Amino acid sequence: MLSSVIPLQLKIALAGVSGLLVGSFVNVVVYRVPIGLSVAGPRSFCPSCNRQLDWWENVPVASWVGLRGRCRTCHRWISLRYPLVELGTGATFSLVTWAWHGSIVSAAYCALAATMVAVSLIEYGRQRAPVSIAAIGTALGLVVILVGSGWEHHWRILAGSLLGTAAGGVTVAVLRARDPECLDPRGHGRSALLLAGCWSGGLGLYPTVVGAGTWIAAYFLCMLGVWTVTRQVSGAQASVIASVRNAGPLLGVPLVTALAIAMAVSLAAGG
Repeated sequence: MLSSVIPLQLKIALAGVSGLLVGSFVNVVVYRVPIGLSVAGPRSFCPSCNRQLDWWENVPVASWVGLRGRCRTCHRWISLRYPLVELGTGATFSLVTWAWHGSIVSAAYCALAATMVAVSLIEYGRQRAPVSIAAIGTALGLVVILVGSGWEHHWRILAGSLLGTAAGGVTVAVLRARDPECLDPRGHGRSALLLAGCWSGGLGLYPTVVGAGTWIAAYFLCMLGVWTVTRQVSGAQASVIASVRNAGPLLGVPLVTALAIAMAVSLAAGG
């Protein structure tokens, strides 16, 4: 089979390049979705002068470096976040491919990881990530896992992923029933539970247990950080909810932060 004759090092390199391209699309999702724009069109444009970018201005990382971080028309600063997201997604894809030994399933985990990056960045920007983003990413991951399980005869991975996704879906439903409008910031990013469930379930029991323990510890530390940052806030603002809102990006969305850490640790435990 073709996948068995391609060296792992080449697969990791190709995954990294793919991650750069996907990272560019993640930037589009993170910018457009919160303001209600379609991710399908129009072409990428400068948010300052609205000029549509030429193809060579959209090359991941290289374009930002070549333009010295500024729009060539209005010369406004282009956020450093864009190349960092591209580089981070590329590195994540390479690590995931390495952890899964270049199997087909690694492509599914890359899709889950990219979706988690998108959800996290939207939430860290103090916007609510639509459930549809996590749902689409999870569905895409499950489809690739189905193909990979059939091709490589790893049906345990598919079964675990389905169970994990179901558990994540039930948890999301419970949280939604308790807080329909998602007013409590401790539950912001709850759609990421779908991604985390699919991710951990496919790794097996031990990595799932390790990931769950990591999530509990990380969430506790996030809330401890919130308390530490806001412990001298006046009484009217000292409630947990108000404190979380004012604790900064990472601590301000403790559920997402804890899930992201737990997913990384569970992947390491699975390897």
